[in-house]
Amino acid sequence: MVKIEDIVYLVKNKRYEEALELVRQLKDNLEKVLALSSMAREAFYTDPTATYSFLEDAEYFSEKIKDKREKAIALADIASVYFLVGDVDYSMSLFEDAIKETEKIKNPETRIKPLEEIAYYMGISGLVELSFELFERIFDIIVNLKINYVKKTEYLLDLGDMMERVGDRLPSQEAITFYERAHDLFEKLHVPAKAATVEKKLDLAKTLTTVGLPEIRNAVREGKYVYATKLVIRKFDEEKMITGLLEIALWMKKNETLGYNQIVDSALKYLNKITFSPNLLKYIIRLLINLERFEKALKLSVKIEDTYVRSEIMREISIGMLKSGEIEGALKLAEMIPDEDTRLSTLIELKKMIKY
Repeated sequence: MVKIEDIVYLVKNKRYEEALELVRQLKDNLEKVLALSSMAREAFYTDPTATYSFLEDAEYFSEKIKDKREKAIALADIASVYFLVGDVDYSMSLFEDAIKETEKIKNPETRIKPLEEIAYYMGISGLVELSFELFERIFDIIVNLKINYVKKTEYLLDLGDMMERVGDRLPSQEAITFYERAHDLFEKLHVPAKAATVEKKLDLAKTLTTVGLPEIRNAVREGKYVYATKLVIRKFDEEKMITGLLEIALWMKKNETLGYNQIVDSALKYLNKITFSPNLLKYIIRLLINLERFEKALKLSVKIEDTYVRSEIMREISIGMLKSGEIEGALKLAEMIPDEDTRLSTLIELKKMIKY
C-alpha cells in the first residue's frame, strides 16, 4: 500500500520520478491531490520549479473529482500550498471555490467534514481569523443539527480535534487561540483526558511565546530539551535566542525538570552584550523573576528609564522574592522602590502576605 509519507520522503531526497510513479499507483483522485500537495510543500524550500509542477498536477487531478466533499478538500489543500509559496490572491480564490463546493451540498451534516478540512488548511496557512470564524460556523451547524446527542457529541469532539491539530501546526501566539477553543470544547463535553492534553499544550504555547515554533514545542513537550535549545540557537537572532532559552528553562522549572539552571546560565552569558527594547527587557526581567533569579532581574531593572515602570518591576521582584521565602530581602527591596505610591502599596501587600 502506497503511503503519502513514503512519497514525501522520496521528494525530500529529490527522487521525483519515483515519487510520481507512486502517485500514479494511487487509485483515488483525492489521494493523488493530497500526495502532490504534500510533495509541493516539501519541495518548496529547495526546488520552487518542482513545487509549481506538482501543484499543476494536483489541480489537474482535482478537476477530475466529482464528489463535492472531496473536491472541496482537494481545493483547500492546494490553496494552502499556494499561500505558502506566496500566491495569496490565487490561494484565496481557491479557498473560496472550496467553500462554494460545500454550499452545493444540501445536507448540513454532510457539509461538516469538508468545512472542517477547509478551516484546517486556512489555519495552517496562517489565515487565523478566517479559520477560526469558519470553525465557529461549523460549531453552529453541529449545534443546530436535529440528530441524537451521542452523534452530536462525536461531531463536536472531531471539531475540537481539528482545532487542536491546527494549533499543533502554528507558532505559539497563533496556536493559543485554537488550543483555548479546543480546551473549552473538551471541558464542556466532559472529556478530561483530551482537556488535560490540550491544557498542557496551551500552557506550553503560553510559556514559549517568543520561540514557540511547532518543532520547538514538540521537542520541549517530548523532553528533548538539548535539541530544543539547539533549534532556538540556530533559528533566532540573539535577542530572541536569549528569551527563548529562558522560556524553555521556565517550562522545565514549572515541570520540576533538572538542568534548567544550566540553560539559564547559558542565556545570562549573553545578556550583558545586548541592548534590548524596553518591552522585551521587561519581559526578560519577568522571566527571571519566575526563574527566581532576583539579583539579575534587579540589575536589569536599573536599565529601565521610566521611574513608574521601574517601580512596578521592582514591586514584582520583591513579591517574587517573598514567595520564594526571601522575606528580609523582599522588604528591603520594597523600601528602595522610587515611586512613593508603588512603594507604599507594595509594603502593605508584602506585610499582608507575611501575615497570612
